[in-house]
Amino acid sequence: MVAKVQSQEIESDARQKYCVIFVRLLKEAKIDSKLICLVNSSDQLLSHMASKSLASLVYFQLKEENALNVTWLTFSLEILSEFPMNPQAAKCMWTLTAIIRDILKDKVLPKAGVLKKLLAPLDAVLEGFYNSILCHHFDSLRYTSPYSEAANHLISFIDLLEALLASRIELEVPLRCQRVLFLKVSYVLNCISSSVHYLFKKKFIMLLKKCILYKSREDSVSGSMSVQKPCLSEDVLALSNGVLQGVSLPWLNEIPLGEKTSYFGGSEPHPGDDTHSGPDQTLLRALSLIVLKALEFKSQSSATEAEVKGKTVFLFC
Repeated sequence: MVAKVQSQEIESDARQKYCVIFVRLLKEAKIDSKLICLVNSSDQLLSHMASKSLASLVYFQLKEENALNVTWLTFSLEILSEFPMNPQAAKCMWTLTAIIRDILKDKVLPKAGVLKKLLAPLDAVLEGFYNSILCHHFDSLRYTSPYSEAANHLISFIDLLEALLASRIELEVPLRCQRVLFLKVSYVLNCISSSVHYLFKKKFIMLLKKCILYKSREDSVSGSMSVQKPCLSEDVLALSNGVLQGVSLPWLNEIPLGEKTSYFGGSEPHPGDDTHSGPDQTLLRALSLIVLKALEFKSQSSATEAEVKGKTVFLFC
């Protein structure tokens, strides 16, 4: 129904009628509350479809009414703040990720204002959730399989971090939840150095690669505009410092690169595959790039700092 409301192929009168139906469903049938109940269903397919419908509903209200669904917001704040006691966090994160992606794909929507309306009320809770989920003891057996409930939380969390990173460029001043991965990268490095399944290690490393390349990508998109965003340089430097400080720690040496771990998401090769394929070249390149770019940003920062100090000394001489 959301697709029909937004479709330009449908006459405006018909689209308007669909909008009226939506309003009635929200006010009279309280469809948002009913969808939230279905999200908590033990039926995985039903829960997934409800999450998808709920994400479309929240996105529709943001776009058409410039309003954030209060029922969904209350639900999300409660679920995320109660982690790890509440087991519904993965579904909540999936819904939020879907909403962010829908906003980013929209070519007409004023993304900055809509993203701020969506994320600002969740900002503090999302940072707290970041601290909570990455402070777990990842050596637990719950994280050694990619199919456990705990693993599902971690996968949904990584997807959410990726969506938050992608949305950051839309805001002139990013929110804390869009910066936290840069500022607290040590939490991620601790997870990578633990005994979590290889799938999570690889997903986190590829996410760090996107972070370390973020400034270069934004520079190419906005040119000199990135100079006017001091928090970007600050965040990339914090990320670089965290990575370089962690190089001497065990996490870099403990990342498995053997032949079996080169099979993404699995521990055994498929029948007929070459079992002597060697290390995961994609991961090796990503790790090398992360460390090299961190060194580059650190060197640039040190050179700039030395230049500023030199000019200051010259002025006072």
